[in-house]
Amino acid sequence: MRKTVQALSLLAFTVLFFLATYRLPEWLPADIYLRINPLIGLTSVIASRAVIGRVLWSLVLIAATLAVGRFFCAWLCPLGACLDLFDPLTAGKGRRSILPDARRRWKYLFLLAILAAALTGLSLVHFFDPLVLLTRVYTFVLYPLAVSLLNPLLDLIRFPARWLGWSGLAHLQFSQPFYDTAIATALIFAILLALNRLAPRFWCRYLCPLGALLSLVSPFGVFRRRVGKGCNGCQACQRECPMGAIGDDPVKTLAAECIQCRRCADICPQKAISFSPSLAGTGEYDRFSLTRRGALWSLGGGLALGFLSLRTPAALLAGKRQLIRPPGALPEGEFLRTCIRCGECMKSCVTNTLQPCLWESGMAGLWTPKADLRLAACEPNCNVCGRVCPTQAIRSLPIEEKTCARIGTAVLRKEMCLVWAQDKVCLICDEICPYNAIVFRTVDGLRRPVVIASRCNGCGYCEQGCPVQGESAIVVMTDGEIRLKEGSYIREAAQGRLEFKTDQEDDRFVIGEPGSRVNEGGGQKGASGGGSAGKTAPRKPKPRGFL
Repeated sequence: MRKTVQALSLLAFTVLFFLATYRLPEWLPADIYLRINPLIGLTSVIASRAVIGRVLWSLVLIAATLAVGRFFCAWLCPLGACLDLFDPLTAGKGRRSILPDARRRWKYLFLLAILAAALTGLSLVHFFDPLVLLTRVYTFVLYPLAVSLLNPLLDLIRFPARWLGWSGLAHLQFSQPFYDTAIATALIFAILLALNRLAPRFWCRYLCPLGALLSLVSPFGVFRRRVGKGCNGCQACQRECPMGAIGDDPVKTLAAECIQCRRCADICPQKAISFSPSLAGTGEYDRFSLTRRGALWSLGGGLALGFLSLRTPAALLAGKRQLIRPPGALPEGEFLRTCIRCGECMKSCVTNTLQPCLWESGMAGLWTPKADLRLAACEPNCNVCGRVCPTQAIRSLPIEEKTCARIGTAVLRKEMCLVWAQDKVCLICDEICPYNAIVFRTVDGLRRPVVIASRCNGCGYCEQGCPVQGESAIVVMTDGEIRLKEGSYIREAAQGRLEFKTDQEDDRFVIGEPGSRVNEGGGQKGASGGGSAGKTAPRKPKPRGFL
């Protein structure tokens, strides 16, 4: 029964992950597993010093653990299901079911360090939380691999699909995503699996801070392991317990470590073990406790790491770098404190422009999303990244608000531009801009592209499409970005006299001199007659295909 529930939970996690790009019912958020995670909720609230509505879902899991016990780790945790799935491949012949109990302290030390760092505003949950780790593995490793396998399969069925008249399937194609940290992420996951050679569920026993947090409330659960008088002391249950929660006396159980897997009851030859509801607090052995020295070291280390991460040369230099954040991202300080680096926004980005930061934003910004607009632009009609963010580090905005969430302003590098520097004919940035923010003006008798800053919201189509090799001749800088913790982006843009419209009229009021053909709306051609400078319906490049 448990394995079936585990498989269904892992399947649900996987399906929700792959459906995160597409609109799901309001009652079924794609990031539901991250929302119910109490470690994410607690650290996000402490680090951001604010109540985040979405993480209040975690109270459901806390309440269930108080009522039942630490069942999540054995029945619902997707990473736990993966560890059990790969256990037959990673189990070592000489591994022991029980290792020294002192190692159990590690996960509590990690938990204390994470909470201490959160007090300083540094989020470390992305290093140790199991659901965040697995979501990153799915985003950076599994998802690109799945797309690379899916597209060849689609190629095989295109001909029969055309013959059957299934035009949608015949032309379906997915852009191949890629991420810089894929190899490092895969290596971390492989290490977690390899640790099973030392002990069953090594990660869950000794390292998982979410398990440590749940174990603090699990002893209050009403469902507890009970051993009847039929027990003959064969110790089979002790050998099979994946958490090593059964001591030398098989009657006693460490309730904080018991994950309610009920494997002991299944393998008991005397059928003497049951899990029955009871409010009695008996049946525990040697209740685990932290040493004072260990707790002080953990708290001090977390606080020191939090303070130093914001004052290292890398952190100070990161503040001077031009990092384009997703539209709707909170102000940088709030964003770094709230983002859990799960990768949901990067996977869901329909153009693959969102990429993980490495060290360009310091340790505090590791794995946070940035927009690589040379790689791909931000699609104007997409607001998925905010919808799937479990902590609202990226605000969930309607399309109208998201359009006004300016992420930067395009700046022309005249020394690199083919038109300005080499007098060549190029209209790409003008033609591709969905907001008509790039127009041509007559300068010294020649028509040159210029940027109307009040129309540019930093989408990056111009930077992506620029034909100059290497760095683009037009780049989006963070100048003029709008990042609000609360309030209306539309109102903020109106106050700044910004106008972001995809149905702009022609360019007659800025292109040429008064009285010219361009000012009459004639759509004057370029210097060699190729392409129109004035346009009434700007082209917008197509985003990645949806199912």
